[in-house]
Amino acid sequence: MNRCLSSLMIVWHLIALLPLLTFADEPKSGALMQTLPADGVWVTFNVNVKVNEQESIMTITGRSVGQAMSDGKQSRFIEYEQTVGTASDINIPQLGNLTWRLLIPEEAFGEGKDPVSKATLKWVQYGTQEPEAVESLQLKDPIFATLFQGPQKNLKFETAEEKIVWQQGELKCRVISGENEKSLGQMTMKMVHRLFVNRDIPFGIGGLHQDMSLDFGGGPPVKVVIHATLQDHGKDAKPKLPNLVP
Repeated sequence: MNRCLSSLMIVWHLIALLPLLTFADEPKSGALMQTLPADGVWVTFNVNVKVNEQESIMTITGRSVGQAMSDGKQSRFIEYEQTVGTASDINIPQLGNLTWRLLIPEEAFGEGKDPVSKATLKWVQYGTQEPEAVESLQLKDPIFATLFQGPQKNLKFETAEEKIVWQQGELKCRVISGENEKSLGQMTMKMVHRLFVNRDIPFGIGGLHQDMSLDFGGGPPVKVVIHATLQDHGKDAKPKLPNLVP
């Protein structure tokens, strides 16, 4: 085979591989929590929430707090605690102090998966109320469920990275962007997401930006903007609701 023909075949081979090279690095899922965290790790985020023109400042903490067997599967307890730092006139339970406790099979974690949706046991505590068992996360709190589901369509890795400034310096994150839309009864949620991902921190998320529009079937839609950035992370996490077990 002469050199010219050989070079031509290499070119055609590269052209044939181009679609695979182009799409192989696209995100498979936009779920906020995909990485299986080590037992005992925690991570906190500074969060700013704006509902129409009213702002609320809060801290969100994610914790991996123990293991248990559930339906014959090794599972992990995950807690999500939300603490409001500034008083707000916004009367929305999801924007107050709350804690979710979830038991999730370890096999549900991984790149391209949505572990929160696979939780076998779920509890929530609003403020100082008694914790309650939840049968369906989507029905109990569709906003929370959809937020954690992340973008579902038009997923892509943005070309530029996002730089997060946190307590121990700077963190460079890849950015996954995309959209999601859900309807439940008369309510329609439309979301545009940007997730800042880094595998070196617990849960793999360094922050996010979400623009949300809530249409309740009458009147102008409610506009919600959520911006979260990494505050700190570490080990030796202590559960908030340790008595909730199978």
